[in-house]
Amino acid sequence: MEFIKIAYCISIPILLMISWFSGSKWNHFALNVIAVSNILLMGNSIFLVWQLLGFYHLGKQFNDNYNYHFSMINIPFLRLLLLIIIPFTSLFSNIRKNRGVSIILLFLLYWNFPFSSWNTYDLLFKIPGYLCLLCSAYALAWLLNKLPFQSSIS
Repeated sequence: MEFIKIAYCISIPILLMISWFSGSKWNHFALNVIAVSNILLMGNSIFLVWQLLGFYHLGKQFNDNYNYHFSMINIPFLRLLLLIIIPFTSLFSNIRKNRGVSIILLFLLYWNFPFSSWNTYDLLFKIPGYLCLLCSAYALAWLLNKLPFQSSIS
């Protein structure tokens, strides 16, 4: 799940350039893949919540008598909270294909996780895994008529 954010940070700028500077056919395809990538970013959000809960339980185990306050709300925590909440807005079809939301998510991902923190170990196995995940999510969105340029029957 951690590789989803790396693949998002690499593929979304390319897809945004294709959607802005290409013909109608490639524009539709790029926006469809951007929408599917935004849906896949929800998996990264779930992974972040799971990590935060793990840190909370670890801190609770090491320090039983500490009174937990929400005084840790600062700028990095708010950025992380935005990275957890914003991908779930892609459940709405008009936000899913929005390029502005993708740019905001891209900016937050680059800001929270700079290049130096990327885990690129075993990259040759992660790339095909992500491509398979992207293809299966694209196929599922196509079957459910949830792609941006697909006519919905409703």
